Amino acid sequence: MGGNMMRFNAQFAALLLSGLALAGTASAQNLIVTNARIIVGNGQVIEKGSIEVRAGKIVSVAAGAAPAAAGAKVIDATGMTVMPGFIDDHRHLVYGPPEKYFVEQAADRMRELLEAGYTTVQSGGDNPDGILELKRKVESGAIKGPRILASAPVPLATLKTDAEVRAAVAKAKASGADSIAEVIYPLKSQPFAPSDLERNNLRVAIDEANKQGIPLQVHAVSPQAMADAASLGARKLVHTPHFGWVTVAQAQVLKTAGAQVASCSGFGAPVFNVFNKDNKPTFRDGRPWPEGILDGEGRGQEAGYKPVNGRTLFDTGVTYGYCTDTTYNAPMALAHELKVLNLMFSPTDLIKIMGPNSAAFIDRGADLGTLEPGKLGDLVVLTGNPFDGYWNLLTTVVVAKAGEVMVDKRAQLKTVKALQPK
Repeated sequence: MGGNMMRFNAQFAALLLSGLALAGTASAQNLIVTNARIIVGNGQVIEKGSIEVRAGKIVSVAAGAAPAAAGAKVIDATGMTVMPGFIDDHRHLVYGPPEKYFVEQAADRMRELLEAGYTTVQSGGDNPDGILELKRKVESGAIKGPRILASAPVPLATLKTDAEVRAAVAKAKASGADSIAEVIYPLKSQPFAPSDLERNNLRVAIDEANKQGIPLQVHAVSPQAMADAASLGARKLVHTPHFGWVTVAQAQVLKTAGAQVASCSGFGAPVFNVFNKDNKPTFRDGRPWPEGILDGEGRGQEAGYKPVNGRTLFDTGVTYGYCTDTTYNAPMALAHELKVLNLMFSPTDLIKIMGPNSAAFIDRGADLGTLEPGKLGDLVVLTGNPFDGYWNLLTTVVVAKAGEVMVDKRAQLKTVKALQPK
């Protein structure tokens, strides 16, 4: 390799790292993206069109150029693709003691999520005070980050009476949480033998959550548990089982009940060069793979269960949404999830899963998940075309949340192009 090429590669790598900085001057939630391939998210694709956002909401999506609008920031996306902002339905956000997290990690972790393309993230079960404080800090602008949906725990396994269950659900609602997550059912994974108390507590909790108007999300730990939870009234299920195959009959129980599922797919697949740089496979928390897999059955067969079970649910008509259920670097976690999802789903499927399906799971289909008039101006601009391969979902250069530009890396791309050897 010549000296010029070596210098270019070093400069390119440095720019990619430094170029992920958040946009310094966001517009006042008035935005026009023009000359873009627009993936609306509802099946429609406009090869060269424009999107106009006013006061944070989309007012037009059409072929051709958008008329000039006073005070609007204009993004010329010639040769690029725009699609709905990414949604993670279940990710763990507050690591360790909240006071330490906010001092040492919060700003960087929120920035990483934005850089990956996420505009909305639902907590998957965090310190309840910490996640509510994170939500407040993001909403106030003290921390730049994606929209945060906070969850609260309800310890069903420790509750003995219906009154205790209902009081715990009411407390979660009163705390200001957006959801209850994640209720593990049953505590013992195999064999499937929930106690009468476990079944009753789940039924009562779901009933009270419906009365309180707060979604209750169940982590059913096996295919049998998924079907049983749905029969007890569960309509939000997180995680496809990572042992045992979901049958079509079990998936049909969920479909008939109207239950939705949000699941990570990369749970059992090895992660490389994230927690180390020696090409040794690890589990998603850095422990050795496959022996470090939580509740693993051996040799990483969980890597097959997850995506295949997801496909079974998807093909049966169950609304199947996207999540990562992890804590590590957001761009790397996105790449890992998409790599595994790619085993079972086409680019067209991925757009549906990451957009309207994920929005539906968090009950935000009315304002998120697609680029349609009346919805929030949450969007990502990609340098690649996702229909050519999932890897182009990793090429985010602009991120807008409700029309406010949170990330803009286009200048760095131009600099990199100028550095290329002649």
